[in-house]
Amino acid sequence: MSKKHNELVQKQFTKTREAFSVYVVRDTPEVLEEKIRFMRPERGERTLDVACGPGTLALAVAPQVRFACGGDLTFAMLRQALEFQRERGIANAAFACCDADHLPYPDGTFDLVTCQCAFHHMQKPMTALIEMARVMKPEGRAVIIDALAPESDAKFELHNRIERLRDPSHAESLRLTTFLRMFDESGLEIAREALRRRERSFNRWMLRAGVNPGDRRYRETRELMEQSVKGDAAGFSPRVEGDDITIAHTEGMFLLHRKPSSAP
Repeated sequence: MSKKHNELVQKQFTKTREAFSVYVVRDTPEVLEEKIRFMRPERGERTLDVACGPGTLALAVAPQVRFACGGDLTFAMLRQALEFQRERGIANAAFACCDADHLPYPDGTFDLVTCQCAFHHMQKPMTALIEMARVMKPEGRAVIIDALAPESDAKFELHNRIERLRDPSHAESLRLTTFLRMFDESGLEIAREALRRRERSFNRWMLRAGVNPGDRRYRETRELMEQSVKGDAAGFSPRVEGDDITIAHTEGMFLLHRKPSSAP
């Protein structure tokens, strides 16, 4: 990512550390457990969660593996991850500051490399995917979890416009077809996949981005979201419910391994 965009990401997630990590968390315990089951971590494995944020996924995986690492660009998120680690008494985990474009690990270090809901913040997601594959063992696996943008060009543009208005560090939500092309071009293939519809409160979604109902960005984002109700013009399936709006993201979960011809 460019230095300017890195600084934008760091500024956004420093500001929203508490909301994002503590009182407006993205996943319920049940959803987090579902994601762990999908990954199928194994005893004796070394894992890495790229763009780990407050360490939620890495710390959930740690009790089931030999050692879990997490890397993130934002120091405030890493401090939160270390705080959660101390609170939970998890000894077999470590966190480091790093850019997904340049992971500070040798080739073939990890059995399982994950990245959850971060590709839409990356200006060069293909570079990050190649880095994930590089640090993955030849027989290892990668897991990508992220929201999917609509395939329709018009819906895609409005969907990402709303996302960027809500959160300036948002780069671009990717289409399913884009992910499939990236996997193929990076020498990876899907071993298992799942699509999930994640409904959430618009107001809580905005709070997690550090935006309160009285803020200009809240009003502008809500106005666009309400305008998109007719014909579901942005792919959020919005339903206005009193002072709130129920919206939905389609989330893709992909378990990947190397194509046979791509193994060293």
